[in-house]
Amino acid sequence: MADPIDFYFDFSSPYGYLASTAIDGLAARHGRRVRWRPFLIGALYKQLGYMPLEQPGKRAYFLHDVPRSARAMGVKLTIPASFPEALIAPARALYWIADRDEAKAAAFGAAAYRAYWSEGRKLADPQVVAEIAAGQGFAKETVLAALSDPKVKDRLKAETDAAIAAGIFGS
Repeated sequence: MADPIDFYFDFSSPYGYLASTAIDGLAARHGRRVRWRPFLIGALYKQLGYMPLEQPGKRAYFLHDVPRSARAMGVKLTIPASFPEALIAPARALYWIADRDEAKAAAFGAAAYRAYWSEGRKLADPQVVAEIAAGQGFAKETVLAALSDPKVKDRLKAETDAAIAAGIFGS
């Protein structure tokens, strides 16, 4: 099989969510698999000294374009009242799960994205993240412990740094 597609995304990105609903089908049509690679886009923006949604024109266009794009793709999407927010827990959980089972990590990623952008669940809440991971067969208590494990925290930081070094510029 050909090299995997590295799908870089931040759970807080609605465009990343929309891409997540199509990436597996795209990969399958080309005989590829997808490696889900969350990173923290806030770290990138901090490094760039730029917060796009703080620009009034960009924010207004974003609030128009995201729902329009979702409708065009036939994807249910509602911008959460808490948006934008840092969604660190699901990114940590995905890497922890991926170290155990890459297919379950992809399923978790899709479920977590859907929970936030389609179902209105509070993805910043570790309890919610643990519930979603439980749907992939992981014990909630084990997932909650992993979310505060320094090795898991370091992994997400390293993956974020690697994404930025690779030239990732958005999600």
